[in-house]
Amino acid sequence: MELIIDELSGGERSAIVAAIRGLRTDGRLASPIVELTKDEFVFGPLSARLEQAYEEVRSGRGYVVLRGLPVEDELTLEEFRAAVWGIGLHFGGRMLSQNAAGELITDVIDATASDPTPRMYRSNVELRLHTDITDMLLLASWQIAQSGGTSVIGSGQMIHDEIERRAPQYLELLYRGFHYHRMGEEGPVEEPVTPFRIPVFANVEGQISVRYQRMGIAAGHQALGIPLTEDEIAALNLFDEVAGLPQHRLAFDLERGDLLVINNYTVMHARTHFTSFPEPERARRLIRLWPAGESFRSVPKEFNHFAGPGVPPQPGKRCTYDFTGLVTSDPRATGGVPSLNLTEV
Repeated sequence: MELIIDELSGGERSAIVAAIRGLRTDGRLASPIVELTKDEFVFGPLSARLEQAYEEVRSGRGYVVLRGLPVEDELTLEEFRAAVWGIGLHFGGRMLSQNAAGELITDVIDATASDPTPRMYRSNVELRLHTDITDMLLLASWQIAQSGGTSVIGSGQMIHDEIERRAPQYLELLYRGFHYHRMGEEGPVEEPVTPFRIPVFANVEGQISVRYQRMGIAAGHQALGIPLTEDEIAALNLFDEVAGLPQHRLAFDLERGDLLVINNYTVMHARTHFTSFPEPERARRLIRLWPAGESFRSVPKEFNHFAGPGVPPQPGKRCTYDFTGLVTSDPRATGGVPSLNLTEV
């Protein structure tokens, strides 16, 4: 894999600032950001570039990194969020709910001081390579960490092909898949654990797609009382080992104003442990969207953990799962504490 970063030009940055100022003048920024439509963001020539970036994510290398979004010297945090929302609407046209609260736009921060059981993206722990339950993942960097927080992406196809070369007998287990815990965000008629198995790999119309989150698998099987077999654990261990190989991944630091969009069926993502600056206004903060594209990719319906893509809004519900306790109670099934070993070459 090769890291490619696309720099925004001064004119494209100015177009973003002008679009946001126009919305502010018209009073549109007083409305909830999620009510703003794609047509309201007049980005000029940048719009065509974003459409090309969408195609690169959908059917090209599977990711784009755009560098140079205007940040604090030109936009406030809320204006930056609006700009990210507008850019995100060029990647598929609609956003999926990311949690039971129904949030279409959310912040990736360390919330462990205020929330004892946050979703893992709202902690500062290291995350092994995984996928989210959406077509695409968009992350835009507002504040960087004091240390750590390196982003990692990896190729699902490369992982699949290496497992096929090393131990093809495990592919059958990975194609069959696993039960996933819904982390307390299931609907009123849904079970806490998926009653169906979610494949790690799927081949539809000749395209290999991946869906993987080991913590969710371990939690689901523990809750169902269906322990993972020795062969299943071996298959998951091999998956993690192959995913961590330097030739299958890219590691890079998102700078302020960087925006990353990935195809969640072909590219996995992770991040290292991080420490934020002590000042609240300088805490590491990424803005996150889950864009969904029309006819984006053919995948099994079982890739959805719920009735449809994303997390269904469930007023009054939230993630209640203790991931730390899970690792302690079942280190073999969870794979233990993740380690990306970025010093390995």
